[in-house]
Amino acid sequence: MIRHTQNNVQGYARSSFWVMLGVVLMLSSCQVPGGNQKISKIRISVQNPLPIARKNVPIVLTGEYLRKVNSDFSFNAYSVSIGKAPQERMLPSQADDLDYDGERDELSFLLDLEPQETKEVSILYDANVDAALTLELNKQTRAGIFPELDAVAAMESNLIAYVLRHDGGIVAYGKKREELFSVDSVFQYELDAGQPLSPDFRLHFESHNIVLGQQVEVKVVKPAQQWVLADVANKETYFIRKSDEQLNFSKSLGLSLNTLTNAGGSMVALTHQEGGIGCGGFALWDEANSELIPMPMEGDYVRILANGAIRSVVQRIFPNLQLDGESVQFTSTTFIYGDSPWIEQRIYVRGLPANYAIVTGIPNLGDASDSDEEQGWLWSWGTDAAWLAPLGVALIYPTTGADGFLLGNEPIDTVPGNLSLRLAPDAAGWLSYRAFAIWGGGTDGIETEAEFAQHVQVTATAMKTPPRIKSLPREEK
Repeated sequence: MIRHTQNNVQGYARSSFWVMLGVVLMLSSCQVPGGNQKISKIRISVQNPLPIARKNVPIVLTGEYLRKVNSDFSFNAYSVSIGKAPQERMLPSQADDLDYDGERDELSFLLDLEPQETKEVSILYDANVDAALTLELNKQTRAGIFPELDAVAAMESNLIAYVLRHDGGIVAYGKKREELFSVDSVFQYELDAGQPLSPDFRLHFESHNIVLGQQVEVKVVKPAQQWVLADVANKETYFIRKSDEQLNFSKSLGLSLNTLTNAGGSMVALTHQEGGIGCGGFALWDEANSELIPMPMEGDYVRILANGAIRSVVQRIFPNLQLDGESVQFTSTTFIYGDSPWIEQRIYVRGLPANYAIVTGIPNLGDASDSDEEQGWLWSWGTDAAWLAPLGVALIYPTTGADGFLLGNEPIDTVPGNLSLRLAPDAAGWLSYRAFAIWGGGTDGIETEAEFAQHVQVTATAMKTPPRIKSLPREEK
């Protein structure tokens, strides 16, 4: 096997933590210490056009867009904040070099939006800083190359992990939750009210040797059923589920790719580990011979384009893939975001012969499945093979129309054990889709088929209706 691996993970000049923290504080105060020069600011509004709440929405701004707003914008020293002083709050963010030219070109951050809500976001920067500074807070994603996995790469959010196989298949791994303790549901009103926790509530944490900071944020995931409690100071997240008049507390295992090689570890394989496309993987389809062609085991390059706090990106390139004597360039770029169960797959192909298509899909879990060609989604419901916990997998893909994609009318059985689709790139050679698995044994589990089906429809609507982003006028000095 010939493989060239290149690692482009924060390959920029690094200063000490305290220097970086000082820069962030400087940006947050909009004032250069010891001088009268003001830090530059870009203001944007982000609007949710849908009548549904959206959590952890990725907001991605290119350097080209930001320089159109302010021509001197620089990624070297920046921070992202929401709200207006004195209630301004800094958001975790990162800047990545996605075209691999040594210069960062995209800024990303996550945002919660209520139905039809508009939020104002400020991007503060200092165009005079020469070295690129990175301050990573609350890391929620990871990507890496692990030879012991016999795979191209592995990537994870704090909720789920995916292993990218050599043949193009993707294996989803659920993360077991760590059960902590239970309390009487009489404390539920404190979670619903969103008020500071009472001493009696905090005593339950202390009695289990858990130190809980003073700044605690509670989010309602499912009214009267599920909550998330974030300990800001200690950077810990606790998940709460109600059952049988008890509030059951558990803890996320967080980033744990290193446990994938441990037998009986904290990860559970949710989809096929050998053969098949798995969860959102891909292969080539020869229309003339009705033949599935897995990706070859050699001749590719792998890059870790990002390994950041809120998103990680793996890219795989076949510069000279041979099909019917023709040379094809094939590139897949896989994204994962923090606090999200899904991956986004972006495929670029140049020179694909007319009788070839790309096949993707999800496992057929056996209990139930459904698809909607007009809305562009496909899902399957069942249980995982090992723990027999509820499991749902889904694919959200572009539909026929303005994007110029050519689709099969129905899911096809090209891959045994999978529900699969044939997709053709658009005229420019691009194809993108998203896939995810949600497991009842993890912290973000969904318990019923009906609930999962509704979740897929809502997610598809949200993914196909991005927030509206608008630059705002500069503030008067």
